[in-house]
Amino acid sequence: MDMRRFLAKKAVYLAITLFAIILTNFLLFRIMPGDPARAIIPRGATPEVIENLTARFHLDEPLYRQFFYYLGDLFTLDFGITSSYMPGTEVVDVLVPRLFNTLLLMAFGTAIAIFAGISLGRFIAWRRGSAVDTAGLAFSLTFYTMPTFVLALALVIFFGGTLGWFPLKGPYGEIPFYDNPPSYPDMNLAEKIVSRGYHLVLPVLAFSLQWMADFVLIMRNSLTDVLTEDYILTARAKGLSDEEVLREHAMRNALLPVVTVVAITVGWVIGGEIMVELIFSYEGIGQLTYDAVYYRDFPMLQALFLLMAVGVLFANLVADLVYTKLDPRVRI
Repeated sequence: MDMRRFLAKKAVYLAITLFAIILTNFLLFRIMPGDPARAIIPRGATPEVIENLTARFHLDEPLYRQFFYYLGDLFTLDFGITSSYMPGTEVVDVLVPRLFNTLLLMAFGTAIAIFAGISLGRFIAWRRGSAVDTAGLAFSLTFYTMPTFVLALALVIFFGGTLGWFPLKGPYGEIPFYDNPPSYPDMNLAEKIVSRGYHLVLPVLAFSLQWMADFVLIMRNSLTDVLTEDYILTARAKGLSDEEVLREHAMRNALLPVVTVVAITVGWVIGGEIMVELIFSYEGIGQLTYDAVYYRDFPMLQALFLLMAVGVLFANLVADLVYTKLDPRVRI
């Protein structure tokens, strides 16, 4: 199967899966007991507001017609009215700035976790059975089994509270060495970058340490299995150096299971790390999801579920493409 046929096949699967996700997301809040309009219209709304919103979102029409209108709203990013924030606030107006905050946190945290986890896993796998391997496994298992909120709280208490080196909450605000920093909207670009970076240090550290432990263990176990294969012995018999054997032969195959986990991780973390964001009062998608569940903000939850599902879907598509580069047999 050539690359064009492979991509066409993946595109068809993607379209079918995406349609199934949208249909499930549409039906999820309309098949619950009771009036579906009450799941979308904010609590405490006046009869006039209820009537206007019912007409706007076509809640008084048959379900199949509602679905066609829902598809049209998706193209204009109209997810409805949130019920857990100011009355009349559009879901997308709350979602977009929170999504930006989460993407900053997850981009840095995931990049650090992937790079450090693969590097450390490769380092200890090549030295399997040694004291370095034992120490690396102990380090990884410690953070792998540690609950997220425990690690986040420890960082907050020690670095934020006891030492006072970093802020305790928020995605921006304080600036180091500023006695009276300006408000965030009044900062210049350099000050905004410093402010966000300063507030990202502890959340990124809490997030990346745990995910890094996952990648260390997966990379170490995968590479250990690959190093026992016959083709590795053949490569050594040809006189290749250890670095050439590792780089040209072992790593290419050892990365396959890592790519799968990376795809799942990248797709899932679009939803934010709820515990990290709650502990650090970081205004992102994770905290927004918690608030939406707590206040039963169904329009917000509907938008969040769709965002997370689409994120996982496209992350797995990227993983399939990476697989074809690492292992051409995938296209056969």
